[in-house]
Amino acid sequence: MTELKKIAQNQRLWLSGIFLVAIIVRLIYLIDALDCPLLFYPGLDPEAYDLWAQRIAQGDWLGKQVFYQSPLYPYLLGIFYSLFGRHLFWVYILQILVGGIDCLLIYGIGKLAFGRKAGLVAGIFSALYKPFIFYQALLLKTFLEVFLIDLTIFLLLWVANRPKKSIIFLSGLALGLGALARDNFIILVFWFFPWLIFRLKKSEKTMSAIYFLLGFVLIITISGIRNWVVGKNFVLTTSQAGQNFYIGNHLKNLTGTYIPPDFVIAHPFYEEKNFREEAIKRTGKEDLKPSEISNFWFKETIKEINSDWGLFFQRLILKLALFWNQKEIADNENIYLMKKEFSFLLRLPLLDFGIIGALGLLGLVLALRTRRGVLLSGYVVIYWLSVSLFFIFSRYRLAVVGVVLAFAGFALEQIYLWVKEKQWKSLAGNMVLLGGFFALVWAPLIRETSDYAYFNLGNSYVRAGKFRQAISAYQKAIELNPHQADFWINLGKAGEKVGDNELSLRAFSNAILLAPEKANAHFGLGIALFKIGEYNASELELKRALELEPNLQEAKIYLEMAQSKISPETKRR
Repeated sequence: MTELKKIAQNQRLWLSGIFLVAIIVRLIYLIDALDCPLLFYPGLDPEAYDLWAQRIAQGDWLGKQVFYQSPLYPYLLGIFYSLFGRHLFWVYILQILVGGIDCLLIYGIGKLAFGRKAGLVAGIFSALYKPFIFYQALLLKTFLEVFLIDLTIFLLLWVANRPKKSIIFLSGLALGLGALARDNFIILVFWFFPWLIFRLKKSEKTMSAIYFLLGFVLIITISGIRNWVVGKNFVLTTSQAGQNFYIGNHLKNLTGTYIPPDFVIAHPFYEEKNFREEAIKRTGKEDLKPSEISNFWFKETIKEINSDWGLFFQRLILKLALFWNQKEIADNENIYLMKKEFSFLLRLPLLDFGIIGALGLLGLVLALRTRRGVLLSGYVVIYWLSVSLFFIFSRYRLAVVGVVLAFAGFALEQIYLWVKEKQWKSLAGNMVLLGGFFALVWAPLIRETSDYAYFNLGNSYVRAGKFRQAISAYQKAIELNPHQADFWINLGKAGEKVGDNELSLRAFSNAILLAPEKANAHFGLGIALFKIGEYNASELELKRALELEPNLQEAKIYLEMAQSKISPETKRR
């Protein structure tokens, strides 16, 4: 009994240490990154979640249309806002606490699947894993997806040895909630449920496992009923699956990353509307329900795949490899920009996927050989395939990192045993395999720049009212990619805010050279010309802006002002 108490006390000390290290490291990062406007003046998806949460906090709990984006995070954010106000710093503190708890769950997953030593390695690694640290201090649902799937897996492993209906039910609830944060978690029920039946004792198999389904179905049903009430359309979670399938597989997408089609503006405020309008245009119908729009884009994708199967398979292979690549493919926020511009902690040699990815793959192979970690192996493979069928972002990969860390811990434990027991043949063979995995993880599969990261940073500075910093960010974006008209347009607008007419003139002129069809480029140049007294030239640019966008009311006002400044003699000439 004394020995058991000692082991339990030792475990509590390790768990406390892992949790404290995780919290301290994340707090250091948050304080370090406070100067970054992206945390407090968010754009893209974080801005969409923020505005959605504010509407919920103001009383719009039901909403008015079928969910397009995953709803769980904005609803939780809305509850926080309604109780405590919109204090983003404290939102990040709460997310960091959840991240610390997740490290304990990852320890538990490793311990239950492979033993205490593997669990300790997984827990320590998770406390020091850079992408976890980065995403847990952003206004994104990513931390929540990771926590809920790790909670689901931990509970399933736990009840496999200690069957308890209430815990089985909770594991189903956790997966259901996870599906409201990441849609493709839905398919995991077809793996987790059979696994649970297989693992439970014969006398308890069917009835006990049903509690898992009950918990899962309860959450999904609530979401589906809500969608039916507000939209008279049966959608279980969200209505964007077909659109996402098209984004990842249309003919102009050669990499399998987020490459929207030409008719879509890459912004959450426009994406749903653009896809809907294009679907209506192509079908010739007056309107379509959200589920019909999603189904339409599935069919359109299949048509494009059928027209070039070679491209489809080439792109799919690339996506399958990119999922395991050390490159952190950016979406809304860019870890490399944060590392370079704001965070010394991210510049420290902490863990990243370049290390744990290869070790995790080795651990997965070793687990399959020994028939251990079946639940984890199946989950990783299913999730990997489900993401790769759509498009790749590194934040989508984060949902498997907890399990990959458990595999990495198992691999390191096995390497230690081979060395300790002098099993040099086994060690040598598996080191060759590990070398192959490192080659895959570090392969230069895709080239990305930080141009859009600096562009988004500039936009965030504008929202913060820091226009000179915005100018610097836009100029860095232009240095990386001088051929993007929107970069020049926003630079011109920022120049206007600080009274730098020369900068505005140059920026808007370059934007027009790159994209003469953009009304806001002509409008911006018209204002810049007006401010330096070039009224005739201003009139021409403002007229062109109105030709391209007749409802541009501010352009009409400036046009009248420019025309009033032109003398009658000049007009006659």
